[in-house]
Order: sequence, then structure tokens, then C-alpha cells
Amino acid sequence: MKTSKAEQAYWEALDRLITNKAKVVDTKSSRFKFTRDAISRESGKGKGYVRHERYPELCQAIKDAEENRGKLAQKTPNDTAKLKHEKELKLKARLKYDTLKKEYDLLMQDYLNILRQNFELQSELADSSNTILVKGSDN
Repeated sequence: MKTSKAEQAYWEALDRLITNKAKVVDTKSSRFKFTRDAISRESGKGKGYVRHERYPELCQAIKDAEENRGKLAQKTPNDTAKLKHEKELKLKARLKYDTLKKEYDLLMQDYLNILRQNFELQSELADSSNTILVKGSDN
């Protein structure tokens, strides 16, 4: 089937939009959708040039491309979902940090109590008159 230059330009614009190599339309925008007007603008024409009566196959291809984009968008999380996930991870890490800090503080308290008791016992031994302290050798 022979296509006109205009229709060929529309098909090329659709291919550029699908492959994210658009020259006019921003395909990275969160509001981007495959529409007949987006194809028209990408091909250098104004809105309303692509009509179902003129190019039924092209309109069906646009509709299919939009459905595929919608399916892919559902599979990949958007920025809001990513941000929510990162906040949850941060909250979990913060809770784990707080728990570990409390455990560390308790262990340090026990350690200091043991050091104090050790010091007191050594002081009592040193003060008693009938005990002789023997220092251990490092060998």
C-alpha cells in the first residue's frame, strides 16, 4: 500500500516516540501519553491532523503503543512509590539504630559497674593487712 509523505512522517514520528528519540515532544514527562496530537506535534504538524478517518492503521498503532506504555508504567514503580519505599527503609534503619543504641548503653552500664566492683575489690584487698598482692606476669 502506498503511503503519502504526511503519513510517512506520522509513522516516523510514532517510531521516534516509541524509541524515546523524540525531537519535539518530551517523552520523559510524567504526563506524556501516546495520542494523535502528540504524533502530530512530533511530526511538525498541528493538532488535529491525525484522524481516524484518514489514517485508521496509524490510529490503531497509536492506541496499541499507549496500551503498552500503560502496562509498562504499572510494572515499573513511579517516583512516588520509590520515595515511599526509601522512607520506609530509612524508618526501619532508624528503629534498628535506636534499638542497637539502647542495647549498647545497657552493656556499657554493666561494663562500668563491673569495673567499679573490680576497683572496689582491689581496694579492699590492698587495704587488708594480712593479704599480699601478687602481680601476674605477662609471659
